[in-house]
Amino acid sequence: MVARKMSKLRSWFDHIFQFKGLLRAVRYLKPYWYWQIPALFCALALTVAGLVYPWINKLLIDDVFVHRSLPALKLCVLAFGAAILVSALMNMGQQYLYTYVGERAVADIRKDLYRHLQKLPIAYFDSEKTGRVMSTFTNDVGTMQSLYTSTLVELITNTIQVIVTLTVLFHLNAGLTKITLPFVPLVGVSIVAFSRFHRKVSGQVQEKLAGINDGLQESISGIREVKAFTQEPIQYARFSDLFMTLVAVKLKQAAVGALNSGANSIVGMGVMLFIMWTGGKQVIEGSMTPGSLVAFSSYMGSLYGPAAWFVRLNARLQSALAGADRVFALLDTEPQVKDKPDAITLPPIRGEVEFHNVRFAYQDGVEVLKGINLRAEPGEMVALVGPSGAGKTTLATLILRFYDPISGCITIDGYDLRDVTQQSLRQQIGLVFQDTFLFATSIRENIRFGRPDATDEEVVEAAKAANAHDFICQYPEGYDTQVGERGVKLSGGQRQRIAIARAVLRDPRILILDEATSSLDSESEAAIQEALDRLMAGRTTFVIAHRLSTVLKADKIAVLEDGRLVELGRHEELLRKGGVYRRLYEAQFARVEEAGLALGTKRVLE
Repeated sequence: MVARKMSKLRSWFDHIFQFKGLLRAVRYLKPYWYWQIPALFCALALTVAGLVYPWINKLLIDDVFVHRSLPALKLCVLAFGAAILVSALMNMGQQYLYTYVGERAVADIRKDLYRHLQKLPIAYFDSEKTGRVMSTFTNDVGTMQSLYTSTLVELITNTIQVIVTLTVLFHLNAGLTKITLPFVPLVGVSIVAFSRFHRKVSGQVQEKLAGINDGLQESISGIREVKAFTQEPIQYARFSDLFMTLVAVKLKQAAVGALNSGANSIVGMGVMLFIMWTGGKQVIEGSMTPGSLVAFSSYMGSLYGPAAWFVRLNARLQSALAGADRVFALLDTEPQVKDKPDAITLPPIRGEVEFHNVRFAYQDGVEVLKGINLRAEPGEMVALVGPSGAGKTTLATLILRFYDPISGCITIDGYDLRDVTQQSLRQQIGLVFQDTFLFATSIRENIRFGRPDATDEEVVEAAKAANAHDFICQYPEGYDTQVGERGVKLSGGQRQRIAIARAVLRDPRILILDEATSSLDSESEAAIQEALDRLMAGRTTFVIAHRLSTVLKADKIAVLEDGRLVELGRHEELLRKGGVYRRLYEAQFARVEEAGLALGTKRVLE
């Protein structure tokens, strides 16, 4: 008994939340209400014009053919033609207007999604698959698009048709209408019976589509690895299974819809048989004309049409709401890193950065930084070194406030990062990531990404400073050369030099260089290191590198191990201590020293 009551309560809450989801989706139509007025007029005129046909048939049977009146026949033909013309014009008008409104509403949803997506922290993208996010933008918003551009239109027109048809039916034969009308709600039984299951299956379809998007995005991104390791047959088999799983779920969805429509058709045919029998007897008895019976049957059929459509509407509505659930779930995802309501704009900075007992953990809860205390004076170069997984990159990204520490704080020129806006903070920081990302546009625009308002001359100067100008000029199209997706048309060293040019163009007070020269040959590395030395002058710079040769000139070397700052000092000082830094240094340079190429370093060790 208790379980049954709880089930009913859950069902009631499901309907409430479903209604709220529908209202939330419909709110996107509100800014375009002035377009909906003429669209509604077109829908009303279209419905009225469509209901003229059965009445003309009544007149033809009861008056024109009985009295054999040619003028009356002409009037009926003209009326029929006028109704066809009005229907065509109004149908075109309502389709265009509602499509316009629907497309604008969908564009607003996508803009809201993208704006919100940009506010989400890096942690969200660390845990969420790209394909699923893409599926929300395409498949899920697409189901909502059908809600705006067709479903709501048909809902309005069919509702108007039901009201007008009922009025005409009562006018034709109120008694027969009263007897027949109670059978119509039987259609609603199938709607209620199938709606929850259809929504569940629709959600499964969207999940399968999202999974396929995930796999495709991953497979296309890793196509070189797939080909290199001859994994094409395995990948094909994997996607064949995914596609067939989707087919199975889609067939289940179709079966639910077919059962729903079939049940509704049986009810509808039963009603029509009843009308034929009852109305036919009234015609024989003389209480109803043959034309009225034909018109009544047609109007009842037109009433049955919207009722049957409401079954299909429910299926489409459930599919749209399943997509809307995922869209609004993304929109409702709270950014873990967000500006305070009273956050201030960070003024121009000198570049003093300080970590105050900073502890940090990712979503898995395992601490990767443990009580970090570190200070960088304006203009200092601070090298972050340590074994892989020590927390070097994490420490640097905290300066950008991609994440917030779980305890402690980070200050720049005395300002707690949580007290300033993220935009004003990041505008004064330049960085070069280890994995350089280039957009599928020209070299010029990729460099200009560092400062969108930069002139062409400034772009060229930045490229020269990054030792990129010469190789750019070797391309026939120069700075207008398209780099391809993720910069695939450029070598690793070239991509990294473009990224360095971005940082040069940004002209920041704080630089973060994550393995900035790791992809370059010796000659290019030397040239770029010289350019970076000039760039770093007067700027606070954090260099993250596994190769210790890149940090020998650092003012401070912060050695991290297991998330802790275990050593801090200059190169020579840390070598003499004989700790973690010396162990890392000797591991990298042992072979070089054996070849006699590190004599100067040996003197330091002595």
